Order: sequence, then structure tokens, then C-alpha cells
Amino acid sequence: PDFYKWTQWIFKRLYQAGYAKRVEMPVNWCEELGTVLSNDEVIDGKSERGGYPVVKKNMMQWVIDQPAFAEKLLEGLNEIDWPESTKEIQRNWIGKSTGVEVDFRLVGGGTFSIYTTCIETIYG
Repeated sequence: PDFYKWTQWIFKRLYQAGYAKRVEMPVNWCEELGTVLSNDEVIDGKSERGGYPVVKKNMMQWVIDQPAFAEKLLEGLNEIDWPESTKEIQRNWIGKSTGVEVDFRLVGGGTFSIYTTCIETIYG
């Protein structure tokens, strides 16, 4: 179907531009359903469909680095003839934020990074 044609087309473009990559990350896994669930599909640790237990599990996932091109997406909204209410929904979904990334050194060696929009809150 055309839907698959265009989703594959856009994915390929994102991949070629370096925006799509595979990473290991925690996901909501439902053994009974045999699938990963979105956060919206998990209510109090159970699947929305059937009420089955959901656990966090590390899995390889394709992710899109949407923040890397958020500014272009926001600018593009000015170029399209959509209702302003729809554009505002898109602006909120894109969710560009201004903040800082901080690297912390661990006592045993190594580092970890965090991103925050409110630097004054990172120390408690």
C-alpha cells in the first residue's frame, strides 16, 4: 500500500541524513501480548489491552533524533496553510526546549550526561 511506500521513503531519508539509528533502550514489554507498548498503553504497570503485567526491558530500537531538526520543523510550520490550532498542536508535540547538557564524573570512573532545562534544580 501507499502508506508503507511513504513511511519507508521518509525513514530512508532520515537514515541517510543520520537522524535514524538503532540504540539499546528500556521499553515497556508485555509478555502476554508479545509486544512493546507505548507509555500511553501502560496504566499502573498493566497493559491497557487486557490488564496484563508490563515490565521494563532493554531492547534494540530504531530511534529518530527529532531534536536535531526540531528548529527546521518549527520553521516549516510557518510555510504551510494549516489552521493555527493545528500548528500549535504540532509546536507542542515537537517540544523544542532550551537547556544545557551536563557531564558528571563517576567515582569509579566513567561519566554520565544529563539534559536539563532548569540547571538550578540538578543539585536538589
